[in-house]
Amino acid sequence: MSETRSDKESKSIFKEWLEKLQQESWQLELLISGFAIFGIYSGRSLITDFYFFKENEVIGEIGVFVGLVGFIFKTGWLIFFINLLVHVILRGLWIGAIGLRYVSQEIDYDSLGYSERFTSFLKETVGTYDDFIERLEKICSVLFAYTFLLFLLFTSLMIFILQTILIVMIGAKISPNNEILITLIGLFGTVYFTLGGLVFIDLITLGGFKKIREKHISTLYYYLYRYYSVVTLSFLYRPLLYNFIDNAYTRKLFYLSIPYIFLMIAGNTILENNSNPYLPDRNALISTGNLLDDYYYDDLRNIMLQEYPNEERKINKQKLKWISMEKFNISEPVSSIFIKTDDYLIKLLEKDTSISPYEKKGFSIRWFNLNGLSDKKISDIEKLKSEEISDLYEKRRTLNKEFKKEKNMLIQTEIDSLGLKIDQRVAFWNGEINNEKMAKVQRVIKSYTSNLKFYIDSVSISLDKCYFYTHPHYHEQGLKCFFNTDSIQKGIHNVKFIRNFYKNSGEIVKDSINLPIIKH
Repeated sequence: MSETRSDKESKSIFKEWLEKLQQESWQLELLISGFAIFGIYSGRSLITDFYFFKENEVIGEIGVFVGLVGFIFKTGWLIFFINLLVHVILRGLWIGAIGLRYVSQEIDYDSLGYSERFTSFLKETVGTYDDFIERLEKICSVLFAYTFLLFLLFTSLMIFILQTILIVMIGAKISPNNEILITLIGLFGTVYFTLGGLVFIDLITLGGFKKIREKHISTLYYYLYRYYSVVTLSFLYRPLLYNFIDNAYTRKLFYLSIPYIFLMIAGNTILENNSNPYLPDRNALISTGNLLDDYYYDDLRNIMLQEYPNEERKINKQKLKWISMEKFNISEPVSSIFIKTDDYLIKLLEKDTSISPYEKKGFSIRWFNLNGLSDKKISDIEKLKSEEISDLYEKRRTLNKEFKKEKNMLIQTEIDSLGLKIDQRVAFWNGEINNEKMAKVQRVIKSYTSNLKFYIDSVSISLDKCYFYTHPHYHEQGLKCFFNTDSIQKGIHNVKFIRNFYKNSGEIVKDSINLPIIKH
């Protein structure tokens, strides 16, 4: 159907409005960039919160996905912050250049009195002042949209990688011992990744496969392209992408997109400045007791974090080590250590048949209370309690029926006696259940501590005064164990921790650290 005159007039008015908005867009760009930079910079603490949530609350395979989401946030934050900061600087330079043009007009190379060679060179390379302003305008106008395009391209790439990992992980979970199925799913994942790689090659070649004229190949790639456009959500920003690559000027920026994204992904891992070539490896230092790391001591860590302004303390927090001493400088008769629960320790506890978990591992819907697990020993006690109490209730119901018929006071006395017995047996069985619950707590604590050896100057220190504890550093869960320091002489001492370490291969090995402490 042909367009009506009214439709054409509406489009013409809309086009004129866009042209006018385009000329005045620098004001919105500058305003939005300023607010965005402030908001993005302030949002650093949210990214920190997310990473600590992943570290402390998400254990196992789901941590891969949560970690990838955090990686998208962190890299996206870097892209937006750098690009918008550059945009504000360049737009400010553009405004300054226009202000200077009001006073100085064009560049008068002849008035500078340079030689003919330099005058000719400057006119050719520098050009007119209006050309300089125009170049700045183009860069500023494009950079704002370029920032969003970079982030969207990076997000699509991460979604694709996440899907590939998900395919392999699902296969491993469905049948971990079926080698044929694992091989087939691995092969499928490889094919899936390879086909996605073809779409990626088509992207960086600006549609190389789309230019193929052979009908069958074109049709096959058409459906492949449509599928990956949907699963990577690239269809959402397709107008922005194709408007970028159809222009010679913006196409040059697009060529920089892929290396720029990988540069943001690599971050500070590309370059390293070693100012002290005589500094040994940190792992070697910590294993030999020659490193004093604030993060292994609560008191030193708190002093270190106090050096940062209030708004910077959370951002500059690091992961808590698996061991944290209460104090480096010990003057009290009792001190403590914190043992953090991490994925390696959870795997060791899962291998211990003497204990059972309280809840299912991983995420669950709290509303439906589907995460709780029953304990066999407690269930057996509850079953015995139910059987005995049910028999007593049945006897009392029988006596109540007889009393209603005969109104015999001896029967009433027997009913009252039975009621007291019911209360006594309920209290007895509740006590048995509570005792078993407490015993289970102690078994779990024993399983925790059995994987850890604690020495002070080669003297073994027992960890028998331990309590479940949530550390205030960033709500890390674990055990806090207390030990006496009366027998420790004044001076510097060496503390050694040895723990069982569950490797991904299934092998259990030893991991040790040595820390110095001072007794006053």
